[in-house]
Amino acid sequence: MSEPSSETREIRTDYLARVEGEGAMLVRLKGDELEEVQFKIFEPPRFFEALLRGRQFSEAPDITARICGICPIAYMASACNAMEQVCGIELPEGIRLLRRLIYCGEWIESHTLHVAMLHAPDFLGYHGAVELARDRRDLVELALRLKKAGNEVMRVVGGREVHPINIRVGGVYRAPTKGELRALVPELEWARGAALELVRWTAGFDFPDYEHDYTFVAMRQPGEYPLERGRLASSAGLDISVDEYEEHFTETHVERSNALHSTLAGVGAYLVGPLARYALNAGELSPLARDAAREATRS
Repeated sequence: MSEPSSETREIRTDYLARVEGEGAMLVRLKGDELEEVQFKIFEPPRFFEALLRGRQFSEAPDITARICGICPIAYMASACNAMEQVCGIELPEGIRLLRRLIYCGEWIESHTLHVAMLHAPDFLGYHGAVELARDRRDLVELALRLKKAGNEVMRVVGGREVHPINIRVGGVYRAPTKGELRALVPELEWARGAALELVRWTAGFDFPDYEHDYTFVAMRQPGEYPLERGRLASSAGLDISVDEYEEHFTETHVERSNALHSTLAGVGAYLVGPLARYALNAGELSPLARDAAREATRS
């Protein structure tokens, strides 16, 4: 039996095509052991913090929304939340629900884009969604229609699909009418069934047999699945208000990347995003979503 190789090998990917921005990755192996991974974001910094200095507080949501054309609501809502907290504004329930609705619209269109157009081709061995459509046109068309349903929610509540302009500190500039909201219902009812079909499809992908002891960090809001509000929680016991963030998290710059690296005191690296949110809040899912999750994990 031969001895394990101690040779050091490097795997370099100079351009990652499945990220919203510009990235690269270096993986260094010593024999069969993973020695180092470097994830590099070389997209230039855009200095939004500097752009906000000296501006009116009411301008923050519209400026920060320009951070991303796919998920502008995440930044717009965060800016609104910050300004409202500083000003002591309590949102009326109707306004809060409108903000949650437009956030749902963004999740529909953004997650569908990621799952079906960016993620699925890699799992299934296609160069991209165009090549996937040659064999599974039905699924690609379903995903495009599902994304369009999310875009329509953003348009009705936010005024337009990309960088919505109707959300402001303390409310909205124009409330959608009941008729406009009611008109969304038929397509969203279809979208609910389409989303379940997408879950069943992706549950059948060949996922690597890999486990890791992550520390998850996400918002938590008792009584609802957190989107637009909540406290910061972790699987290591963290439970703080958002304004306590800097007391527990440290952001540093590393030479290889323009993205700041964040660590949690006493923990170090941690995982955020949909997986962390699900891990910490699965009990708050709707019965339909909970059943779909259970079915997917059995696939």
